[in-house]
Amino acid sequence: MYRRPLFYLVLFSSFIRLILAYTLELGNDEVYYYTYALHLQSNYFDHPPGIAYLIKLFTANLYFTSEIFVRLGAVFCAAIGTLLSYKIGSFINGSRTGWIAAVLYNTSIYCSIIAGTFILPDSPQIIFWLGSLLLLLVIINKIESQRSVSTKIWILFGLINGLCIMCKVHGIFIWGGLGLYILFYKRRMLSLPGLYFSFLITLGIISPIFFWNYSNHFVTYNYHSARVGTNHFTFDIDSLIQTIFGQWFYNGPINTVITFMGLWVCYKKKLLDNYYIRILVLCGLPMIIVVTLMSMFNSVLPHWSGPGFLTLSFAGAVFIDNLKSRKVVKSLFPAILKCMIGFMLMLILIAIIFVNRFPGTIGNKKGEETLGETDFTLDLYGWRDFGKQFSEYYKREVGAGHLQKDLKIVSNKWFPAAHIDYYVAPLIRSYVVGIGDINDLHHYDWLNKYRGAVMSGEDALCIIPSNYPDDALKIYGRDFTSVLPLTKFVQYRGGVICRYFFIYLLKNYIGHPDGLK
Repeated sequence: MYRRPLFYLVLFSSFIRLILAYTLELGNDEVYYYTYALHLQSNYFDHPPGIAYLIKLFTANLYFTSEIFVRLGAVFCAAIGTLLSYKIGSFINGSRTGWIAAVLYNTSIYCSIIAGTFILPDSPQIIFWLGSLLLLLVIINKIESQRSVSTKIWILFGLINGLCIMCKVHGIFIWGGLGLYILFYKRRMLSLPGLYFSFLITLGIISPIFFWNYSNHFVTYNYHSARVGTNHFTFDIDSLIQTIFGQWFYNGPINTVITFMGLWVCYKKKLLDNYYIRILVLCGLPMIIVVTLMSMFNSVLPHWSGPGFLTLSFAGAVFIDNLKSRKVVKSLFPAILKCMIGFMLMLILIAIIFVNRFPGTIGNKKGEETLGETDFTLDLYGWRDFGKQFSEYYKREVGAGHLQKDLKIVSNKWFPAAHIDYYVAPLIRSYVVGIGDINDLHHYDWLNKYRGAVMSGEDALCIIPSNYPDDALKIYGRDFTSVLPLTKFVQYRGGVICRYFFIYLLKNYIGHPDGLK
């Protein structure tokens, strides 16, 4: 009954995502993850390598490098995520629940836009997360029905969960959920050889993360432990409020309410078998709790808990299905789902217009050097035009003999380095070299080794956008004999100045030969 609507849902939602992917320029994180694909590794400074392979695949080994191809893998993963959501919902409560779960997936900002349009580690992670969850539900169903679990299912579970972790380490929460289920409800599962075999498969798949970190002094662990660890217990109320609000918004304002209402109603009215609810809660809720607790003492990103909300949303699908079965509503799209779809489409339209047409900036408006600071919309706007303007300027200056040909561009942070690397450097047949601390450069520390750093005596260029203001003389004055301002570019949005780009010539490099201070 739902195969045709499901097909049209996937087709329509993918079309909308492609429009968004084509209309908006790449954000900070996206251009940074694009640099992963330039040189494949078994792990990276920030994340495992899943995102690098996804970009490499859907750009045809970086042959097609426009925004829509870089993001194509995310759109594809969202389509598969829709199908898997339908499959999970159908498995736990029938095809109507599956259909509603698929709609809920596409009305979640996290699933549909953050992971489903923008190219992030969450993009591939989400399909392996859902695949792992489906297999886990199958395993528990067989255990509760006193049927044996085949070796094939155990192998697939270990394999897919391992791939999930190789996209983003958050995938360990699936194994954590199974562990909690065994501890609280089914200790007899500890006698099953398949459980240990499956776990060993996961360990084998994720072992490159360990070996890469071992050979790189556990740099990933040290960075993230400092980023989210707590060396003090000063309560940060602002961070907590931002995280709670962000989680509520990212996972869909209506979706989030439905999810927790669904959990409560399913539990109280026994709309779903207890073991299904237990698995959903034990896999989804710990992630939400951990991220929320971390936000009490550190700044975190609300989308980190996205898979947790997605997992719990299946209880919301059962809840809506129950309303439908009681003839509260009769249409294929219950009224509440229509509101959610309408909200999502309105949000996408507003985002496209706002990013590309808003007059000026929503960030700092005082002073040229800091114009646009804190304006996150500028990460998705104007870089393409600036790249063209700068390349014309550079070629003109080289032709006039004012600048050397083939100058490298330096940056002390991965942002805006990655934007410059994607939108500017290729147009002048150059690349960005990182000069600074590894905790600011991230993957650029490795890119320096692959592509070559600034050598002693070389000149270089520096580009500082006003929305990420910095003092070029203070940053590079010790590494170059002189820092000369060349020019600035003025950028408009909606007919109003929104940002400046300041260009500097750095003369005679005298710093470290590897590009690091």
